[in-house]
Amino acid sequence: MTVSAALPAHRQPRRIFGVPVVVALFFLGMMLPTSVGVSAGGLRLSVYRVLLIVMFFPMLLRLLSGAAGRVTIFDAFAMAHAAWAVMALIKWGGLAQGIESGGIYTVEFLGAYLLGRVYIRSYEDFAAFARAYVGIVLATLPFTIPEALTGIHILHDTLSIPTGGPAAPFIEKRMGLERTFGPFDHPILYGVFCAAAFSLAYFVVAERRLMNMGGMAKVLGVGVATFMSASGGPYVVLMMQGFVAGWERALNGIKGRWTILFAIFGAIYLGIDLLSNRTPFHIFVENFTFSPQSAYNRILIFEYGTAEVVRHPVFGIGLGDWVRPVWMSDSMDNFWLLIAVRYGLPALVFLVALMLGLIYAVAQRKGLPDDWKRARHAWAFTLFGITVAAGTVHLWNALFVLFIFLIGSGAWLLDARPAKPRPPFKGRAAARRVAPTQPARLF
Repeated sequence: MTVSAALPAHRQPRRIFGVPVVVALFFLGMMLPTSVGVSAGGLRLSVYRVLLIVMFFPMLLRLLSGAAGRVTIFDAFAMAHAAWAVMALIKWGGLAQGIESGGIYTVEFLGAYLLGRVYIRSYEDFAAFARAYVGIVLATLPFTIPEALTGIHILHDTLSIPTGGPAAPFIEKRMGLERTFGPFDHPILYGVFCAAAFSLAYFVVAERRLMNMGGMAKVLGVGVATFMSASGGPYVVLMMQGFVAGWERALNGIKGRWTILFAIFGAIYLGIDLLSNRTPFHIFVENFTFSPQSAYNRILIFEYGTAEVVRHPVFGIGLGDWVRPVWMSDSMDNFWLLIAVRYGLPALVFLVALMLGLIYAVAQRKGLPDDWKRARHAWAFTLFGITVAAGTVHLWNALFVLFIFLIGSGAWLLDARPAKPRPPFKGRAAARRVAPTQPARLF
């Protein structure tokens, strides 16, 4: 138990399977097709959006009152990102668009961040969430394995057709498999949702122990579920997590191993940039997409998208159309680029500062228990995997709010304190002289 979790019984959130009920409902909402919901004034209110709208101000008040720990610079970055996005939408679409589209963006972005920030406040909260998340992914396998073999979209169509939603659209096979939707609107959504559970399964559920057969079986199950999507983006999320997990295991105990890794990445980047007639981005896209056509399209998106950012660096172009050849789709398969194109570079900077700054600050904490260190690895590696993949896919709908929720779900590692072990009776005087684990300094 952590000190931060030691709240009076009447202030503890109600739970189901160890997870706060509001978090459980949020994940239930994400697992439903977007056709399951209501429309109000032209806005599509899916289940998870309704939940975030209802809980937005209670969560914000809880944060500002200090009930979820002290307000940090990272909370300010999250609010600044949402505020800048609203200003960009007002500039290009007027006050009505700023209120409507900007309001729902704020609810999704800041609301999802607050949900993780406010309701995951201890190791116990995080571990319960990890177990529940992995359990959800594994629960889809009895439906998605037959889906991959038969092409019958069991979960998606069963959930959406009774509400008047469309059946899953036709998508060509890959590797001889039907691309599985699960309960989502696209195989990429299902695949990234599953792949994001890999580090949680390995470090928290299996506790990083290869001989933990039950835990490792769940890690394997997460990998199988990801494979069923037959999508490049989810595979990148999985591979990146597997790579850094392998690096951590191979060099465990070596001081500066992450500095070494970043130095290697930097050297590879510079080597490609200097010695190749193609940019590092071109090399990455060409090697991590399924087809040359898909790679070529992403390269064009990057070229035309960055040109748009150069033309409109401060407030982007809002929801306006971006300049591109007439035969190109308006779909921009690059999450980070889309943020800069729509809302400007300051919005992108605030988001990157929120995520990277939070990871850096959490990494500075020393003397944490082993289970907390594993939780820190699980959280940071999950974000790393999604971050890399987001350079080639767009994070939309459930995938967007999941990513932002995951960022907020690690904020407890900043200031939560492990409970001191109860010392033997004769040693209590000496134990009182031991300094408690200190929270990370925020720059």
